[in-house]
Amino acid sequence: MEKERRRLYVIMCTLAVAVVGLSIAYAALSTQLTATLSTVKNDPSGTTWNVGFVAGTVNGTPGGTSATGRSCGAATVTTSTVSVAQTTLSKPDDSCTYALTIKNTGSIAATLASINATQPSGASCTVSGASMVCGNITYKLTTDASGNTLLAQGGTLAASTGTLPVYLVVKYTGSTVSSTAISQTNGSFTLTYNQA
Repeated sequence: MEKERRRLYVIMCTLAVAVVGLSIAYAALSTQLTATLSTVKNDPSGTTWNVGFVAGTVNGTPGGTSATGRSCGAATVTTSTVSVAQTTLSKPDDSCTYALTIKNTGSIAATLASINATQPSGASCTVSGASMVCGNITYKLTTDASGNTLLAQGGTLAASTGTLPVYLVVKYTGSTVSSTAISQTNGSFTLTYNQA
């Protein structure tokens, strides 16, 4: 019985020493491991995203040999989409050109991620990037007024000051005069930008 008491006494003393040792070790570590955090700010007013077309209504500039059988509907422009109202073309070189502007007034540089065309109501079209051919009528989103250089994906607009003039050119590209004027409505292009 005496042996068991001694053994119990030894175990209790060992546990007491272990607890005191752990307390001392914890106190030493907590004084040496001091975490210092820098000030972290979340300033939502400091970062802005604002890139796209300058919105509004844009009238088309007519082109071609005569006004007969040609009328340019107005373009409705939102920050992401340009859509053309009813436009009528009937002979080679008839065209309507819409001068547009894309701006980046936000604080983040932007890259053109995609160009999506929407076919005019009731038309069947072949779409390829910034170009859409709908029978004898071709729609192009270009960087020049003559309609030669298509707008390409991947271009970057600088933060705050990035500006890109673009043109929507709607042109009769058939080789002969149509027996009836061709009218199309609501052909459009939608642009999507991502952070550069």
